[in-house]
This record gives sequence, C-alpha cells and structure tokens, in this order.
Amino acid sequence: MSTAEKRPRLTIRQAQETDAAAVREIFNEAVEDRLGTFDALPRSLQEQRRLIVAAGQDVRHPMFVAEVRNWACGVVAIEPHDERRGFEDLGEIEIFVRRSFRSYGVGRQLMRVAQTEAARLGYRKLVGYVLADNHDSLRLCAATGWRVVGTHEQHARHGNRLRDVTVVEYVVPSVSLAQ
Repeated sequence: MSTAEKRPRLTIRQAQETDAAAVREIFNEAVEDRLGTFDALPRSLQEQRRLIVAAGQDVRHPMFVAEVRNWACGVVAIEPHDERRGFEDLGEIEIFVRRSFRSYGVGRQLMRVAQTEAARLGYRKLVGYVLADNHDSLRLCAATGWRVVGTHEQHARHGNRLRDVTVVEYVVPSVSLAQ
C-alpha cells in the first residue's frame, strides 16, 4: 500500500538545456493529440534547446519543468503576450503535461508555480488560448482561478479544419508594497 510519505514526490524547477529531449517529447505529444497546442508540426530537438536557453536568459519569461524521480512529466512557460508598448506586464501561459501524468494534479501544480512566479515578476495578468474542445485544459483553468473571457470562432487552423479557441485570463493578485 502506498502512503503519502512513500509516494514519489513531484518537484518543479527551472528548465535546463539537458531537459530538451524530455520537454520536446511532452510538447510533441500535445501536437499528436491535436488538443493542447495550435502547432501542427512536431518540434525539433534543436528548436526545443533554443527555447529553453532563451527562457534561461530572459528572467521575465521563465520555463519550469515538473519531474517525478528525475523524469520530466510536465512543463510550463510564461511567454510574452504582445510585444507592443503597454503590454509588458501581461504574460501568456503555455502548459503541457505528459499523457501518462494527466489527471494527477501535475497541471495544477505547474499552473500554481506560474501564477506565483508571475506575481513575483510583477505581471498584472496572464492570458491563455485554449482549443474550445480541450475540456481538460478548461477545467484546469477554472480550478486554478482563471476565467473565460470569450471564444474566437474558427480561429486556429489544423490542416483543413478551423477550430474555435477559448480565451482565458488570470488576474495576478497585486503584491502589497506597504508592508
């Protein structure tokens, strides 16, 4: 029988270049599932390495990896939402969980880390774009304090098919400066 003390512990840490192969696998599962990303093509190992290195060099846009027993099971990143002036304090979330770890709370823990990090970095809001038929991701957003803003109809192209996209947002609680 497994007890809380004996269960493998989930740890979340900043992504490192050595995580590239595992993070690429997780991302490419989402591409195959056609629910977790708008991307239609798998990501190369070189591209994944580049993204991890860039996140490591940009403190405003970190990437975190969740792991159990040194095995990567999920990833979350805070990406720029819009490069135009006036949107610097908005971030966009990208979150992916390995198929075999879905429904075990990995996504919730990754989301909480991203929300905490966003507050620490001074973001005022996080946004996300979720394929409207990705009910698991929409449940994750609801469970972690996000709200649905609306739906872009026929917004994402997957091959010859146009798909609806649900826009979600999380207003980052402001940190009191008068302490």
